[in-house]
Formats: sequence, structure tokens, C-alpha cells
Amino acid sequence: MAGNPTLDIIYTATGVYKRYGGPIYYAALALRALGAEVEVMGVASPDDVEKLGRIFAEMGVRPRLFESDFTTTFELDYRTRPRSVKLLKKPSRGIGRVAGDIVILSPVYDELKSAEVDARIVVADLQGYLRSQSPLPRADLVHFSIDDIQLTLRELVHFAERWPRVVYTLGEEGAYVLFDGSIYHINSAEVSTDDTTGSGDVFLAVLTYFHLVKGLDILSATCEASMYVAGFLLTRQIVRHEFNCVKRVVPMTQF
Repeated sequence: MAGNPTLDIIYTATGVYKRYGGPIYYAALALRALGAEVEVMGVASPDDVEKLGRIFAEMGVRPRLFESDFTTTFELDYRTRPRSVKLLKKPSRGIGRVAGDIVILSPVYDELKSAEVDARIVVADLQGYLRSQSPLPRADLVHFSIDDIQLTLRELVHFAERWPRVVYTLGEEGAYVLFDGSIYHINSAEVSTDDTTGSGDVFLAVLTYFHLVKGLDILSATCEASMYVAGFLLTRQIVRHEFNCVKRVVPMTQF
């Protein structure tokens, strides 16, 4: 999995929190809890490379962290809807090459814009590409959320045409899944929380595992991902919270 770790300063109605994060951190938590072998790649400051290296090693994750001048630092404010995200610092060095069997590309900003990717299957989270207005990647499966870009159904269908499988998550409103010329809606558990940091990363990691490693169909894998996200939001741990996950075809006449 490739993307920079982050130092997050999080504002909620109940206080201000500062902690390590980033897609590679939260996705690694989820994938290790499911029993997958994980290698993460990213760039951070020398001090944080050392600290994060120990954290990942303790998780049973293989870290490939490279030193640069800064650790990517974000300010995330959940007192507004959708949340506001402000980039405070980013390293001057990017990630040059990513290789593996199944690779998840999940940049937090522009660290993968020039990366060479060598993989059998590529999964991508568009969050960082959209934030930095970097060229969108080629991928077999793509995820992005309403926090990243707000699209009508018609706009979504047009935007998703470039990839074979797309999942667009809407927070408490569920998710749209697009593949084979069809669009489906899947509901969520509607968990209410002040801080959703990491939920999209957990979602994509679980979706990737069940769909591309375990061979579950994409709609069932999306339901599994939604259940694990619900458990994560309720407990801040990687646990499954079962709810009645409904898969519904969206008629083309709606858009």
C-alpha cells in the first residue's frame, strides 16, 4: 500500500486531538485484523520515520518509509459539514515506484503523481489526486467519497466511465457502486460520530480484501466494508458491526 503517513490535527465539537494517521495507517490496521500480509510505503520526517516504523512493526506490517524534510500534516475540522481539510505541511519528496501483486494507491496529496506502478491489480483512492488536482490513476477498482467531490448521479456516471469498478461513498447516506454499465445503492448503518477520520481508508481496505483477495462479489464486499466501518466508528477498533445491508439497483430513469 502506498501513500504518506500523516500527522492529523482534528477539531470536533468535543475538543482538539493530534495523532498519527493517513490511509496507510488505517488501512494497515484493517488488513492486519483480517489476517492479510501488508507492506506500506510512504515519506515522512526522520523522527517520524523512526516512530512510525516501530508502530508498523508492532502491528506486524512491513514498513518502507523514506526520509524527507516534513511529515504531511493536516488540519481536519469536523465542526462543519462536509468536514474542512487544510494542508499545513508536506514533504518535498514523492514516492518513485510502487510494486506488488495487489497494490492500493492512496495518496494524501500529490506524493504519487509521478510514481511508476507495477502490479497485477491496482486499487486507488482518489482523495489525494482530487485534493492536489493530480492526473487521475489507472486502476481496476476506485473509491472516492462525497468529502472529496460532490457529484449528481448523472455526473457520477460520466466521471466513473474511465474505470471498470467504482465505489462512491456518501457517509450516512450509504454508497453507490458502479460496474458493468449498472449503478447500485447500498445503505449504511447511519452511525453518528464527531470524528470519521480513517473510515474511508478502513472501507477501501476491507472492500479490497473481501472482493479481490477472498473473491466476494463487489456488492457483498461493499456491504462487508460498510459493516467494518460501522464497527470502527463505534469503537475505533477493527470490528464488524452487522446491520441490514440492502443492495438496490438504481434505475437509469433516475438520471
